[in-house]
Amino acid sequence: MYKNRKAMTGLETAIILVAFVITAAAFAFVVLNMGFLTAEKAQSVISSGMTEASSSMLTDSGIVAQFNIPVPGTQADIDLYKLTFYLKLSQGHEPIDLSSDKMVGTYTNSRCHGTIYSSAVANATIMTIQGVNSDGDQLLETGEKFKVTIDFTQLLMGDVDPVQTVQRDVYAHPYEEFRVELRPSAGAVLSLEKQIPAVYSTIMVID
Repeated sequence: MYKNRKAMTGLETAIILVAFVITAAAFAFVVLNMGFLTAEKAQSVISSGMTEASSSMLTDSGIVAQFNIPVPGTQADIDLYKLTFYLKLSQGHEPIDLSSDKMVGTYTNSRCHGTIYSSAVANATIMTIQGVNSDGDQLLETGEKFKVTIDFTQLLMGDVDPVQTVQRDVYAHPYEEFRVELRPSAGAVLSLEKQIPAVYSTIMVID
């Protein structure tokens, strides 16, 4: 009788041990599976972040500014009418789509802010982008250059925020700062923040 009871105790212990091993194995499988999923998601996020950071536009040389200089007049009477600059892609970076449905351009001065390039902007003549040595599409690729022209006379006082009562307040003037930002759908924002020096010529290069 004692031997049978001892045998039953040993069998019960073996069953409990097997059940514990099976439970531990199942739990380990779940943990490993969750770990693999987490690692895969982290890898996807890292890959997306690297793509985002690796897309970079640069300006090629200086920014050409065109001014209206009334005669007679003072520096306060001078208006920034037009900007022209060239875009290129940083070496070894991902191509960037420059089309108006993939990139947004904005302009800001001390008085107002406005969108100058977007598929949502009715006036497509405010900011134009033209390929110089591209392959015919709007994709900025390694070795290519695109010419950007911003005509501030096409940005009306009712199209900025806050709305201006005088058109000249849309323009930047000597000794003032302005900022132009280009925001592609993927990649870093290109921000051009400049201060206009004293102006004595209708065309100047702003470094």
